[in-house]
Amino acid sequence: MAASKQAGRRLSAARDAGGGTMFFVVGIRTIRSAIGDGEFHCPACGGDRRFRKGGGRRRLVLFGVALIPLGRAGSGVECAVCCTRHDVAVLETPTARALTLLLREAVRTLVVAVVAAVDDEPQEVDAVRAAAVEAVRAAGMPSYDACALAVDVGAHLPQDTAWALAEIAPHLAVAGREHLVGVAARVALACGAYDPAHRVILYHAGDQLGLGRARVDHVLAGP
Repeated sequence: MAASKQAGRRLSAARDAGGGTMFFVVGIRTIRSAIGDGEFHCPACGGDRRFRKGGGRRRLVLFGVALIPLGRAGSGVECAVCCTRHDVAVLETPTARALTLLLREAVRTLVVAVVAAVDDEPQEVDAVRAAAVEAVRAAGMPSYDACALAVDVGAHLPQDTAWALAEIAPHLAVAGREHLVGVAARVALACGAYDPAHRVILYHAGDQLGLGRARVDHVLAGP
């Protein structure tokens, strides 16, 4: 347990006692202790950093001695690199590593949905599946292959895509959301034209990403 800098201003009270003057130096000190650590995105120095999370208790201090507990102090997060303290709400912002994983998952589940909607025409199926594998590899899964895609298609549920898009949407600019729909659109076009089922999937993805119909139409016109 380490004592933080004394919080609050010091007060001096003077009292006459037997003709002399006695000074009482009173203050409030926050005694902090570490309660956890991990990785976060530091808004002060930028980038993914390790953090220390700590809580504390306020105590009344008399002559430098902590005496009476005054309650709990708010917990905070301290960057291990720049030592800047932040409110714990900063932990709600995903790290760059976490964002990469979220984006990769969004691409994977969305193109799997496109593949799952293809009609059983062998030529179309092969072209769309090849495009889907390349899209997932480009998103950060270089070992992804046709076998992995087949497993994903067999286990695919619409809510998987909905969840993945809902997780990434708040962290993407409009251009990033359009790009995500564009990736899936290029996979759908591998068979030569949009299947009606593909349009349903892509428009629904646009809705989940907060894109209007006009923006989705623009993406579909020239992915």
